[in-house]
Amino acid sequence: MILAVDTGNTRTKWAIFARDGKLQTAGICLNADLDGFEIPVAWQSCSHAIAANVAGEGIAKKLDALLVKARLPFAWAQAKAMSCGLKNGYELPQQLGVDRWASMVAAYKRYANQPACLVVNVGTALTVDSLYQDAFLGGLIVPGLNMMQNALVQHTDAVNSMYGQRQDLPLNTADASYSGVIMAMVGAIVMQADQLESRCQDVPSIVMTGGDAELLLPILTPIFGVKPVFVESLVLEGLYLMGSETA
Repeated sequence: MILAVDTGNTRTKWAIFARDGKLQTAGICLNADLDGFEIPVAWQSCSHAIAANVAGEGIAKKLDALLVKARLPFAWAQAKAMSCGLKNGYELPQQLGVDRWASMVAAYKRYANQPACLVVNVGTALTVDSLYQDAFLGGLIVPGLNMMQNALVQHTDAVNSMYGQRQDLPLNTADASYSGVIMAMVGAIVMQADQLESRCQDVPSIVMTGGDAELLLPILTPIFGVKPVFVESLVLEGLYLMGSETA
């Protein structure tokens, strides 16, 4: 068994994978609660762990202490020039966010059903990354739902999207601002899909993950004419694949 741990800006997610790649069990913890996190019994079945962290040095130290306490050999995942057959086209591959890279590795190995694939992670930030054949071509980083909502609240006197609902033609300020945030995110995804299709002359498959992905699925499905593939554990699956490669 292999333990994969993914710490984002807000939450830490973990999953245990069998050697054949099947997810056995998983869990989640707010980063703020890591000090009191009790090591699950299931972790004792793992031979080693692979961890990813984009939440800073303080959280990295807490994760390090947890894995040492669990007596699990572990490695920190890093974006590389190539992982699992996928080439990293970033100017400096090691500077690519490891969560983005893990998502792309998993999409490439498991879910991309076209030579072109758009990998969308809708979390604290929205990332939209383009794959073609066996290479990462480039991608976008956009503020996520809460970041955009907070920006409106903090920098305007009368605009608050927190209590709005999405409408096609909003007629009040709350709905107008919430709908604007949602459609800004949708627009980034659609425009990047168009860019990838134009570049590769191939309609891309869309693979999505992240806590707010399901908000966008009903909007994107009629636009693309097919429902994007939603994979809740995409980053963790990518970490498992990267950990298996180096085991």
